[in-house]
Amino acid sequence: MKQNIIIILLIILTLSQCKKDKEELTSTNEAQTLKLQESKKILLDRSSSNLLLNGFASLDEAVKKFLIEVRNTNQIETIELKTLVDQKEKDFILYPNIFGHGTSLDVTPLEDYNKMIRSFEVLALGKLKEKPYTVSDLKSTKIRVKSVQDYGKTKFHKIGSVIISTPKGKIEISEIRSVIQLGDRYKVAILAP
Repeated sequence: MKQNIIIILLIILTLSQCKKDKEELTSTNEAQTLKLQESKKILLDRSSSNLLLNGFASLDEAVKKFLIEVRNTNQIETIELKTLVDQKEKDFILYPNIFGHGTSLDVTPLEDYNKMIRSFEVLALGKLKEKPYTVSDLKSTKIRVKSVQDYGKTKFHKIGSVIISTPKGKIEISEIRSVIQLGDRYKVAILAP
């Protein structure tokens, strides 16, 4: 008899905990949905901006200038790099143009997406700082572009790898994932480890 009472109490406790967990999950999903709707509205508003990309005249120049800046800086924060899309360019060019094209930004609130991109940049920059190339080695650089895709007003040049020939051998750089093109200007856009 006591076993039946204990079993019934355990079932009741389990059911009440499941109901509580479901309510918390529903509340979290609703908050996430609201953040996603707010992000969508912001991105759609920004998509009509005509901000110019402060970039370079060619893809090769954009990549080489980025690698030079990485080599010449001691920081591992990407926020200060002039050769990588800055936050304003992300907010008004990069994000509004990739939104709605099947990227993870379509299902991730803007604030969370920004954090993810920043963490990728920091990790990639850390790996790039370890690469044993010098600025003079960049004279013999080959950039392998995997594809070029239109995203809104922009084109994305997806980079397969960058090969740098050094006196000690070839160095492959895979941390530069894409270069954005807006009009006739190019800039390194996405980094990942």
